[in-house]
Amino acid sequence: MPLQITGVHKMSNEFENPYLAINSLMWIDDTTQNRGITTREVLFDWINDNGLAYIIDDEGNKFKLLTAITKSGFKYVKTVLDETKHDRLLSLVTLK
Repeated sequence: MPLQITGVHKMSNEFENPYLAINSLMWIDDTTQNRGITTREVLFDWINDNGLAYIIDDEGNKFKLLTAITKSGFKYVKTVLDETKHDRLLSLVTLK
């Protein structure tokens, strides 16, 4: 069941790694159309257990999310690198 990530909730704190400012992500399940909000760590574990999450840009292109861990051991998700300098995950609408 692929999940489309539609929004993020970011903390206002400054982080050296901007992905760590994301503490939860809003999603839609492609199969059931169920919607939910999941913490960054739970989504990280779900993707590592063979889940697929992605975002869609304004042109309809899909970008897969990957998992990563900082040197300090913090789990996070990020988009697949492409040729743009604009980060697609960090540019999603921030939830209030």
